[in-house]
Amino acid sequence: MNKTPVTRYNNIAISLHWLMAFLIVGMLVVGKVMVSLDDNSTLRFTLTQWHKTFGVLILLLSVCRLLWRVTHRAPSHPDNAPAWEHFAANASHILLYALLFIAPITGWMLVSVSPLNIDTYLFNVIPWPHLPWLTEIVDKTSAEARFAQFHEIATGALIALLLLHVAAALKHHLINKDTVLTRMMPTRDARTGQTMLGMAFSIALGCIVAVIGYATLKPSAPDMQAGNSAVRAIATVMGEATTISFSDSSVTASLNPDSAQSSQLSAIVNTSSATSDNMQVQGSLPDADWFNVAAHPQATFEATQIDSNAENVFNIAGILTIKGIDHPQEFELKIIDENGQKMATGEFIVDRAAYQLGLDSQPTGDYVDINVTIAFEFTITQ
Repeated sequence: MNKTPVTRYNNIAISLHWLMAFLIVGMLVVGKVMVSLDDNSTLRFTLTQWHKTFGVLILLLSVCRLLWRVTHRAPSHPDNAPAWEHFAANASHILLYALLFIAPITGWMLVSVSPLNIDTYLFNVIPWPHLPWLTEIVDKTSAEARFAQFHEIATGALIALLLLHVAAALKHHLINKDTVLTRMMPTRDARTGQTMLGMAFSIALGCIVAVIGYATLKPSAPDMQAGNSAVRAIATVMGEATTISFSDSSVTASLNPDSAQSSQLSAIVNTSSATSDNMQVQGSLPDADWFNVAAHPQATFEATQIDSNAENVFNIAGILTIKGIDHPQEFELKIIDENGQKMATGEFIVDRAAYQLGLDSQPTGDYVDINVTIAFEFTITQ
């Protein structure tokens, strides 16, 4: 076994050290800017994706660095240093290695358990999976709060330890005047090391600049806001399609094709505004057996997830509430151009029995079909 004393780190260790250092700083800076923004900000969504990208890169590089460490001897601490300093150096390095894994992993767990279920794309291109066993948790809101606390503690401890690490290195270099700092720096005669360090610095700096530039300078599609709306229900009565129109409805929407996950959509329909050409149908709608307008004057929809897999098409999932009864509902929303006016349109089918509509007078579908189509449209402004 080679007993020659190791006086400095090799080029691989130096490159890993500085590349990770730049990425960690970038991740922390992006993270701090990210959490200072409004939850619905498109910029926050973009920075979040890059924050996650940095975290995954740090996790992967930490594996590489740990493998290097267990297969190579590192330079020893100066012999003339006191015993407590030897202990502190070893303990801080062990803790630093642990936090380099704990911080990104707790972030990964936080993303995996989030009720928003937002996908992760490294560099906005490469899909990165959620941790599968965490996606099955039922009470995701509580779990998300716990993991957020764990992640905050881990990143706070990492920041504190990095500051201590830098302070210790400077103390050795400026006060003790030993080689603790310089053995992690490339020397003039180590041209390969200088080249690798330069590449590491350029890659990390380029990533940070690209993130900030992409997030702040890239022109994104303007949010599309909802205007006037129209809602109608089409029920099959005695074998004929019967339309029920709601003259009083409102939609609140902010739809962004470049960032569908940060979009929002909600709607309110006043059930007392229902009208129909079928007078018998219209007369029954306010009754307790149907909309029970006196007790439940409004039906509502609140989107919980919005994504897009085609231009001008949004996939909406949310909760539809009728007569105080909640059920999940999904539908496709399309943006069309109608005589120079942008319109959002969509439709979906509801089971009226699930909302206890007409179960006393029409419990089966013999006269009034159980399935009712809900169609809507609203104008779009940018």
